[in-house]
Amino acid sequence: MPVGNKDADEKYAAWRRRLVVAWAIVGAIAVFVLAVRGLSMIGDAVELLLMGIIIGFICSPITNALEDRRVPRALSALVSLLVVLAVLAAVIVVLGGTFVQQSVEVLRQVPSYIRSIQDALSNFWESYGTSDNEQLQNMVNSIVQTVSSAGSSMASDTVRQLSNGAVSGLFDTVDNLVNFFLALILAYWFAKDYPVIVRELAMIAGPSRKDDMTLLLAVMSRSMGGYMRGQLICSFINGIAVWLGLALLGHPYAGLIAIITFFMHFVPVIGPFVSAALATLLALFESPWLALWSLVVMVVAANVTDNVISPLIMRSAVKIHPVLSIVGIVIGNCLGGIIGMVLAIPLTAAIRGVFVYYFETRTKRQLVSEDGALFQSTPHQDAQGNVEAVYDALDDEKFFESTRLVTSSAWSRARKVTKNASNDHENAVYAADMSKNRNVATNKQDGDDTSPAAKAPASSTDEERHERV
Repeated sequence: MPVGNKDADEKYAAWRRRLVVAWAIVGAIAVFVLAVRGLSMIGDAVELLLMGIIIGFICSPITNALEDRRVPRALSALVSLLVVLAVLAAVIVVLGGTFVQQSVEVLRQVPSYIRSIQDALSNFWESYGTSDNEQLQNMVNSIVQTVSSAGSSMASDTVRQLSNGAVSGLFDTVDNLVNFFLALILAYWFAKDYPVIVRELAMIAGPSRKDDMTLLLAVMSRSMGGYMRGQLICSFINGIAVWLGLALLGHPYAGLIAIITFFMHFVPVIGPFVSAALATLLALFESPWLALWSLVVMVVAANVTDNVISPLIMRSAVKIHPVLSIVGIVIGNCLGGIIGMVLAIPLTAAIRGVFVYYFETRTKRQLVSEDGALFQSTPHQDAQGNVEAVYDALDDEKFFESTRLVTSSAWSRARKVTKNASNDHENAVYAADMSKNRNVATNKQDGDDTSPAAKAPASSTDEERHERV
């Protein structure tokens, strides 16, 4: 074949590959958009299902602990659900009154806060000699007056609804209660039967993929459940720390800020910033020094929780990079609002774990690393240097000692398959190297070339094979 035609064919093949990749990306984006649209249409059902699954994950440690003490699993699941509900009810009883009372107080103080802002602006005009500029002053005062009227009206409406109850929202409240009740039913059956459900889903994949599917579902279970339980504990500790610090400072809304901090801690990056800004702003209307020390308390509490307590509590939980968290939050907000944002974080953890497992299993390359960003984790390898994809996805070496999802025989078979696949990959590379060596030797004999340069490729290949072994 002429050289010109060969080059043209290679360029055409390269162009065709790029075109296929481009259309594949376009198709993936289109599928994602359609999936988001479809989920938005059934958002309530998806939200209900996810809420039930996550509550079931929270109940599962208590269920497993009771089952280890020979309590029937059905009764264990019921007891664990009742314990979770009791804790939730206690929190609502203890904190609910404080939350409503201080929220109403803040809303009632909104007009006085706005007047304080107006007085501060007037002092600013006088202090900096701009009081003569009537046009600028009138414009700013007009803006403040508009915001004041809107804020006062909104605050009055909200206070009226919180104090007297809104009849128009009665049906929404009933609807939310029904959804919560259904979520509890789902949580019970999930906590009771999820090991059996995992085995049945693995059976659907077929005999050849049964163990692989079981491990995949185990990765999802551990990623979602571990992250949610760890985040719940860390959020509670952060809220308690904020309440103690602000109460010692004499912050008038310490309880309200602590409750908001607890919920906002579930939203990485954005949540702590919002709660700290709110605490500082409310304290600023009391005194500048209180605002400064309130900000210090919020920053110290968040950093101690995230950098000291969280690594201890969540050492067996999946680490999620802020970029992945923000993407998950945005998608969750589109699908389910505030609840969708909260549910999106554990789902992001599960998707990340599944991707690590799938990528390392298929490519035999280690994606996670200690100094990584999106995929920061402890890399695991066996004695032969083979990548342990399951451990990399789980980031928990003791998971299989206590899990009920994967039997020891299935785990052993899966590790054996993974190692055999890795060895087959090495053998294929070795066979290709030996074939290349034979071709080089044949070409050398045909060309009658005995120079050291002709022997270099074979020697180099042997050295590379020795390093791999």
